[in-house]
Amino acid sequence: MCLLCLGLASCAVGVDSGGDPTGAGDGGGQADASSLDGGAGDSASAHDTGAPIDTGASDTGTGIADTGAAADTGAAKDAAADTAPSDSGCIGHGTTGALVTFDLSAQSGSEASAAPTSSATGVTGGTLSRAAALTAVSGSGSINSSGWPSTTTASASDYYTFTVTPAAGCSVTLTTLAIDASASGTGPTKGDVATSSDSFGTHTASFAGTSTGTVTLASPSGTGPIEVRVYGYDASGSTGTLRIENTLTLSGSID
Repeated sequence: MCLLCLGLASCAVGVDSGGDPTGAGDGGGQADASSLDGGAGDSASAHDTGAPIDTGASDTGTGIADTGAAADTGAAKDAAADTAPSDSGCIGHGTTGALVTFDLSAQSGSEASAAPTSSATGVTGGTLSRAAALTAVSGSGSINSSGWPSTTTASASDYYTFTVTPAAGCSVTLTTLAIDASASGTGPTKGDVATSSDSFGTHTASFAGTSTGTVTLASPSGTGPIEVRVYGYDASGSTGTLRIENTLTLSGSID
């Protein structure tokens, strides 16, 4: 009872009926604008920290606790825990498997480059092309080249190349490259793969110049572009060719 207000119906002196003990009388249960309280109509701009759930009267969801860092808009309770990709800021968060695929079946072999036919959400695949030291050669359904070295290890200037770039907020880890390679009689008998993640210092175990298989990578990862190079070597003639034909698929994961 307010002793100084005798005869009046009430004395409203800043009582917050929205459940916020630090409020200054927002009356009617409106949520505090700077925190996630229990009032109706949660209009806070703060991000969920993992423990609170919306309890306001205007919320209509099931109210499962937030576990992510997505912004709380106050429109409704979360219908499920915040574990969606948007919580990490990465559009492709949680993706595993094929990241970039090239289908070369319609190429002439002598094309300067070939665009990827698909890229997973969360990454962008660059065009597949040859190093300047190589010479383009026709070869249906492939990208084909001559000018490969006779050395028994990869040459730094002779390779096919493409780049995979993670989207903003994403990190990518590369695991395998499925490759269909074919060499002419005097072309490279061996090939291997390296990436820019360590300045092309680590090469995979070699694969045969004519082979179809999956090359295991050394799990290069990062938030920036990663260049992938496919080298050919141990050729017996400068006009010998090495082609990548049919499909080329890079696999890994996105976080």
